[in-house]
Amino acid sequence: ARLKMPLATARAVTTTAPTTAARARTARRMTTATRAASLSAYLPADTYHSLPKDGDVTFLHTMVRASNLEATMAFFSALGLVETRRKESQNGKFTLVFMASCQGAPEIEITYNWPDEATGETETFAPPSRSMGHLAFAVDDIYAKCEALEKAGIVINRPPRDGRMAFVISPDGISVELLQKGDALEPREPWKSMANIGSW
Repeated sequence: ARLKMPLATARAVTTTAPTTAARARTARRMTTATRAASLSAYLPADTYHSLPKDGDVTFLHTMVRASNLEATMAFFSALGLVETRRKESQNGKFTLVFMASCQGAPEIEITYNWPDEATGETETFAPPSRSMGHLAFAVDDIYAKCEALEKAGIVINRPPRDGRMAFVISPDGISVELLQKGDALEPREPWKSMANIGSW
C-alpha cells in the first residue's frame, strides 16, 4: 500500500521548500552583493555615486601607462587635472594615480610599474597603436589653455588656428585633443599662423 503524507505535513513541506524561482532570486541577491563588495573594495563609494548613470553601464576611467610618473602627472596637471586618489602596491611593485578634472568626474588612471630591482631599468613603450585614437577634454578658453601648456614646456602639435581645436602629446605619446566649449573663438594670432608640429 502507498503511504499517504498527512495534509498538514504536506503543506509544511510545500511552504518551507525553496522553489526554483526563490533560489534564483537568492542567487541574484548574492551576486549583486558580491559585485557591490567588489566595487566598493576598488572604487570609493563617493566617487562611484557622484558619476552620472544614464543606463546600466557607467564609464569610470581610462588607463594609461607611464614610463615616468612625475612627467606624466605634470602633463595632465598642466591640462587642468588634479589627483583624486592613488594606490601603491608593494607586492605588485606598481603605483596607480587617478586624475580627473574634479573630484567625482571620470578619471585617467596612470599606471606606473616600478623600476627593475636588479637593473634599475624602467618600462618603456612603443608609440601607441592607431587603434587608440586620443583622449579629449573641453576647455573654457582654448587660447589661454594652449598658452599655459606652452609655458609648461608642452609642444602644441596642432595649434588652435580655428579657435576650436588643438592637439598635444603626452610624454609617452598619447594624443590629447582640446576642444573649445561652445562656439569656436575668433581666430587670432599667433595661433592662426602656426604650423603643425609632428603628428598626433
